[in-house]
Amino acid sequence: MEKYIVITFESINFAMQCEVVLKTEKIDYQIMPTPREITLSCGISIRTSDKYLDKVIELIKTKRIRNKDIYEIIGMGRQKTINKKGLI
Repeated sequence: MEKYIVITFESINFAMQCEVVLKTEKIDYQIMPTPREITLSCGISIRTSDKYLDKVIELIKTKRIRNKDIYEIIGMGRQKTINKKGLI
């Protein structure tokens, strides 16, 4: 079963800031449209493996990246479960 995290942002600028940090830290990620099931705010989110969750939270705090929320997604398509991890 597929399991990953999605980081949402208030603006594309904050998403780009996070992208730079993840790239510098060599964390695998993908820029993706924000799933409609999550939010209708900024249309850009970052997806990464759930194995990076703790590291991503640490980086968001230490680098003062303004994210909106972090979600854990389990499954695929219509068979997915979305768990809000909350605002960091």
